[in-house]
Amino acid sequence: MELRPTDFASFFRAVHGCDPFPWQQALVDRLANDDVWPDVLDLPTGTGKTAALDAAVFHLALRSDAPAKAAVRIAFVVDRRLVVDDAYNRAKKIALKLECAFETDLKGDGTIREVARRLQGLAGKNTRPLVARRLRGGAPLEHDWARTPTQPTILCSTVDQVGSRLLFRGYGVSDRMKPVHAGLLGVHSLVLLDEAHLSEPFRQTLDAVQKIGGGKFRVTVLTATPGARAERPLSLTPGDRAHIELKKRLEARKRTALRQPIRGGDQAVAKAFADEARVMADRLCKQGITPAAVGVVVNRVALARSVFEALKGDGTAEAILMIGRSRSVERGTIVEKLTRFRTGAEARAEAEPLFVIATQCLEVGVDLDLDGLVTQAASLDALRQRFGRLNRAGRLDAAEGAILTRAGDVAKKAHDPVYGDRIRLTWEALHEIAQDGVVDFGVEALPNRLKEAGIDVDSLAAERSDAPVVMPAYLDLWSQTSPRPAVDPEVALFLHGSERMAAGVSIVWRSDISETDFEDGGGNKLKELIRLVPPRTAEAIEVPLWSARAWLRGAKDRVAEISDAPEPDAEAHEASPTQGRGRQAFLWAGTDDPRTGVIDLADLRTGDVLIVPSKYGGCDTFGWKPHSENPVRDVADEAAKPYRGRRCTVRIARDTARSDAQWERVLAILAAEGVDGTELVEQLIEGLPAEASEENTNGSSILRDVREPLEALQRAKGQIDVHCPYGRQGGAVLVAERGIKDAPDSNIAVPATEDDVASHTSSSPVRLNDHGCHVADLAEHFARTLGLEDLADDLRLAAYLHDAGKADPRFQTMLSGGDHWNRPDGPPLAKGGRSWSPSAWANAGLPEGWRHEALSVRMARVHPRLAEAHDPALVLWLIGSHHGQGRPFFNFVDPMPERPVPCLEVEDWQILPNQAGPQSLAFDFNGADWPSIFENLKRRYGIWGLAYMEAILRLADHRASEMENTSDETHKS
Repeated sequence: MELRPTDFASFFRAVHGCDPFPWQQALVDRLANDDVWPDVLDLPTGTGKTAALDAAVFHLALRSDAPAKAAVRIAFVVDRRLVVDDAYNRAKKIALKLECAFETDLKGDGTIREVARRLQGLAGKNTRPLVARRLRGGAPLEHDWARTPTQPTILCSTVDQVGSRLLFRGYGVSDRMKPVHAGLLGVHSLVLLDEAHLSEPFRQTLDAVQKIGGGKFRVTVLTATPGARAERPLSLTPGDRAHIELKKRLEARKRTALRQPIRGGDQAVAKAFADEARVMADRLCKQGITPAAVGVVVNRVALARSVFEALKGDGTAEAILMIGRSRSVERGTIVEKLTRFRTGAEARAEAEPLFVIATQCLEVGVDLDLDGLVTQAASLDALRQRFGRLNRAGRLDAAEGAILTRAGDVAKKAHDPVYGDRIRLTWEALHEIAQDGVVDFGVEALPNRLKEAGIDVDSLAAERSDAPVVMPAYLDLWSQTSPRPAVDPEVALFLHGSERMAAGVSIVWRSDISETDFEDGGGNKLKELIRLVPPRTAEAIEVPLWSARAWLRGAKDRVAEISDAPEPDAEAHEASPTQGRGRQAFLWAGTDDPRTGVIDLADLRTGDVLIVPSKYGGCDTFGWKPHSENPVRDVADEAAKPYRGRRCTVRIARDTARSDAQWERVLAILAAEGVDGTELVEQLIEGLPAEASEENTNGSSILRDVREPLEALQRAKGQIDVHCPYGRQGGAVLVAERGIKDAPDSNIAVPATEDDVASHTSSSPVRLNDHGCHVADLAEHFARTLGLEDLADDLRLAAYLHDAGKADPRFQTMLSGGDHWNRPDGPPLAKGGRSWSPSAWANAGLPEGWRHEALSVRMARVHPRLAEAHDPALVLWLIGSHHGQGRPFFNFVDPMPERPVPCLEVEDWQILPNQAGPQSLAFDFNGADWPSIFENLKRRYGIWGLAYMEAILRLADHRASEMENTSDETHKS
């Protein structure tokens, strides 16, 4: 059926059950007219800005035959660590509705089905019409959003995560995958920057990347205070102001009392906030507003915890704590308790009274409708965001608020690390417009009153720092990912400004490791253990780099004084920020990364993922608690549940059992000879407790329930491998590499160009010629779908030849286990059907660090099809960089190369002995060495354009390998 802009209302109703606001339809009409996004959506809080996601999805459906005119990837970005992310929830809802519409024969209006059909046509067969993902602190191999370049995707994330990926320095992303993430975000994407006044430096950097770096993405700011003159704004229409629902929200009264400044120490301040919240809740109850939800928002994590402690045992209402620095797997309880207090929630009357104590994480991303609000003084823009959660739907005649402040924060020379002097200036301005100590914080009432008083609103907003000037040389340096240059500009400066280093490190707690594990030659055994059960972002907490260092050094007096907003780096003014060794940590950067291992505090850098023993303490159910010495609950198994379909692992460690007797029973089961993995699983299920226990034996280990994952292992597709890095007495890790039968996403394999083992192993052997054809078909399909007709043939050729170097006889020997005598005859293989071991590599005679893609480049040079290429240098580059290495240098020497065996239509590879490969400085192709080819191609296609083409080929390789790893033989034809 034909899809028209006027169909947006029907689509919107099918997803959300209501009509769009007038401005939302106006946005779709503008996009349909000229395919140009407004540079600013100038809309007050509470007017549904996240519906920009619906508009972007519908626009892509309108342009499904020419997706370059729209955005295949939509990134909703906010500069806060969110506990409740309503933009992500909205994205998931849209994705689910589209998936259901595509799979079922809906009656009535077929608009949503048509949208789903068009998007699924882009995504490809056996895929979802739309994928919604949330990017948090990164962890290597955790990037399933980056599956194909044509998959319509909504990403909800932070400035740190999206910005670092765009600039080729993705936090927690391995160096190999950095170009893929940069390419996907830098081309055919849309960045919706929510509350952009919080992230002005990032907006400036995005602008520079577009102007001087050739980034082909769109940027739209979502805010009521853009901080810069808009050229193409979109604001509320007269129809919006007359709309019955919006009219209530815009005119809702929010009477807010300005309390006397608090004098005294931290305990006095926490008590004042708690007392104010209690009195307010009681007053609301007497007015018949019950159950009442009262929010308490403060500027520091430490104060939030103190107020929470004062209120949680109050007895009059339940209390929950919201801090952004918390683990995703533990946020479900908080989200559930907030459900009945969402805007428009029907079951509100059935809820219990609630205190919500929070940091700045409540300012954005949370669609709460509070009855009362107690907040710490802050800049005006921050206060307006907080009061946007009060009486959000206009339910009450006059909601109640109160602003409290420390006396020192409004003193004449007060300067806050986050808000500078804006707390004092805002406090003074509010007193100027107050009537009997009360200010109406209504959406329209407050700005009108400030305008009447002649007060400049911008002068009261948090100071917007500027990003350093982005020089072309910086972009060139960032584009070098293998190896990273010695001079490497710190990307955090360009995301938050030179004074606000918000980026940090992610910390993961594991109960099956101890400090003694760090002593094993730099953690070699521990490396193997973590490889089997890699960290997931859902089990990590991101903290500032300086805070992590101070915590590991034991400087507990400083680590808690952090906020959930970007603030200056506390180490910048210290003479010796890393003085003292402190406790050790294990850095995980991926299996093949040389940095993986025990890390010295001085060597930590932003984006690192640290793994520490649970006994270190530092975290509880609500998040970062650096003063706590209680063992931290290990949540690795819970975090891995969403991924269990593609690779199921179960850890059997001392804390699995509830008692010494049970552990002895487990060890006896593990020690039994002649028992395969399947039998071992059955015996462990019989020998372990049926239910989880939260007992804490002698204050040490916290027990984990492994029955459910063990039962999942029984549904494994293939054999179950048993790994014991520390010997049988040290427990075991049971692995079903091929996932679980009938599980969601059960065929998703480890990216083949990310992990070398995945690059040359599969469930069954795969011929080199067949693999080349599979990847070539997908790469060409991706390119033509995206409108890259001029480059489709070159991408196909590069994909066809990318693994040619595996025809080296030594590599073929390695695939057979390193046994020269048992190397099979017949066509060469791209992937073997057996497990790989390091000894096979050495026995085959392959040099350390040898890269098959370098040989592929040499072979491609003499392949007869290269002469037909539109851009031969591009073909060679895509072949040489298809594992993310050689950008722009390789690091190996091959003193005794062998002639490749026949493959890919060539019976005798006429490679000259003196023809150097790209790993050599003597490499010469039409007068250019390998680094020069890199520079030439960046100038020709743009830095991000080149990375995008690399991503197309590499993702085609991933998906082809994934299909080859299934049991469906049709994928191998």
